[in-house]
Amino acid sequence: MVCCKGRVTPFDCISLTLCSPYWGYDLGMTIAMQHPPPAIDSEAHTLHAHRRTAIDMIATMRARVVRCALFGTYVLRDNPVSPETETTRAHWCDLLREQFLEMEQTVQMLTGKHPDNGIPRDVCNWISSIADQNPEHIKSILSMHAMTQNIVTALDSDAKGLDAALKKHFKFGREVFFHAVTNICDALWSQLDIARHKEVQGAHEAAKAIDVTLRRLERIGKHVRLVSLNASVEAARVGEEGKGLGVIAVEFKALAEEIQRLAVTAREDIAAFSVANR
Repeated sequence: MVCCKGRVTPFDCISLTLCSPYWGYDLGMTIAMQHPPPAIDSEAHTLHAHRRTAIDMIATMRARVVRCALFGTYVLRDNPVSPETETTRAHWCDLLREQFLEMEQTVQMLTGKHPDNGIPRDVCNWISSIADQNPEHIKSILSMHAMTQNIVTALDSDAKGLDAALKKHFKFGREVFFHAVTNICDALWSQLDIARHKEVQGAHEAAKAIDVTLRRLERIGKHVRLVSLNASVEAARVGEEGKGLGVIAVEFKALAEEIQRLAVTAREDIAAFSVANR
């Protein structure tokens, strides 16, 4: 299975067998094929989720390239079992063009442009900045994009032109393109993990600082409780004249108990966060 670090999100596994005399042998490939990503609501998803979706789009280019080769083969070859009509062939052409357009949007994202594919501009910039650090792999992806475009163009030409475009497309895809996409995705996942680790580390540092504050708060609560106890004793000792002091002592006691409850709740929240981010 072609995947990146074993990260297969909403993928369906399918098996393709492309058989053609000009390849000289059968090609059996099992690939991870992704459903079209859901529409992204920028207010409902985190930056981390947007980045994961963008990386999934890049990984899916491998599937789209195979689909283009498959649909191109359908257009080129006659079906010996059930001859296809012009309507069917036109359908294969439309599907091929759709896959190419999806691939083109992803290539734009890798090269610093901002396609209308639901990915926020800052995520596109993040993608292209990392892609710029891997020029050889981007060059291979751009070459694959051009070869796929040649297949689209050859749909309107003769069979010989489509045949030649498919041969070149398949050879480059198998030997170079898949490797380039995998390496780009590995680089992106690595940067995403680093960013995530920094976020979690920062949150843990903040939790430690809060813990120090909570300890001080608990000490203050204990001191307030002790003061309220002393005030109650003094109020009881002086009798009628100590009623006002007794009321104050009760309020101090309630305040001390509230401080203790807040500290306990805060500690429980911190503990829950730590467990969730291990």
